[in-house]
Amino acid sequence: MRGLLLGWRQRTPRDPQRQVARRAARRDNRRVIRRRALPLLALAAPAFAQAPAESRIGAIFPASSLLGDEALRGLELAVEERGRPTRLVRAEAGDAAQVLVEARRLVQAERCMLLFGSGNVTSALAAIQAVDALEVPFVELVATAEVLLERQSRWLLRPGPRAADFGAVAAGALMRVLPGWLGQPTEALRIALLHEASPSPASLAEACEARLREAGLTVLERLTHAPRTAEMPALVQRLRTAGTSALLHAGSEADAAALLRALAEASWRPPVIMGLGSAWGLAELARATGIEGSFVLDVPPVATAEALAPGARPFAELYQRRWGAAPRAGLSLAAYSGARTVLAAPSEKLALRQALGNVDQPEGTLPNGWGWRLDERGQNLRAQPVLSQWQAGRPVAVWPEAAAFAPISPP
Repeated sequence: MRGLLLGWRQRTPRDPQRQVARRAARRDNRRVIRRRALPLLALAAPAFAQAPAESRIGAIFPASSLLGDEALRGLELAVEERGRPTRLVRAEAGDAAQVLVEARRLVQAERCMLLFGSGNVTSALAAIQAVDALEVPFVELVATAEVLLERQSRWLLRPGPRAADFGAVAAGALMRVLPGWLGQPTEALRIALLHEASPSPASLAEACEARLREAGLTVLERLTHAPRTAEMPALVQRLRTAGTSALLHAGSEADAAALLRALAEASWRPPVIMGLGSAWGLAELARATGIEGSFVLDVPPVATAEALAPGARPFAELYQRRWGAAPRAGLSLAAYSGARTVLAAPSEKLALRQALGNVDQPEGTLPNGWGWRLDERGQNLRAQPVLSQWQAGRPVAVWPEAAAFAPISPP
């Protein structure tokens, strides 16, 4: 046996040259396999690159309020239309402390790459404070106050109008449209402002007063009242005694209804009543005494000229199918319009801000008639409020002419 083994070893000696040749052959085979596989991998690469990962988006709204819930509905419809896997994570926050807590939770625990909100100035300021620390974009869909821009946050985006825009449209309407409608010269108007003593209504009233005085219009005074005040009859009497011919009011829907009720009880009303902000455009006010013929200065309503806002009617139909009722205010259409634009941008946070800063769309592009052009502070410069009037139980746009759904009804 030992001899046989020795003989076998002697008959199969190791050949160094053959081993080198075999290793070279194996290397050549591997190269061929790689060359043949590369085209297949190239074809497969786009499929992997386009495979969408779930995007998480946070929503911080006081959903217990009608206005907060209406804005949230517009955002939900925009998210559902996005076309790639997106999860909307909702958070209820009614004050600044809750906003701070919920913003951190949404970003750190829920891994949201973008936040929407918020409902009012105080909540929006808290949200900006949070995102500045967390370094994620925050889209303010509702609040209009100028103070939000003063923070100079590189993470803030505001698709909707500023309080200053409200002031400009109010001054334009009271100078160029409403005097002729009343059959009076502009100099005969005696304007008073009344607003709830809280940040959001105060910012609108202050901006309007500044522009009205700048335009040379007669502003009698600016009065404040507490939320759900019982002093509305006394305030109405004061306005009557002053000879008010145009009253601008900013407050909640409850305060708007209380003001109209106090005017009816006094058997007096100024020729022009103009509500500032979305509360005056809520469908719930249709039952308020004396609402017919009153004006609303706010975001475009659903009843806006189709030539300017071609997406308003399709949005209303989409809303009706989703919730079984018509939109309660133009606020949901505004939130939907702004959110759609933001959600069409890249989802990576820095790329999103840069991409949205490069968008240049004329007015009439967004579903509600707005355009898109951000300034260096993240403010959309092509989002203008419009003047609407309550006609046949709903607000319809009446000015500017491009937005007019119907002419102004007789005084």
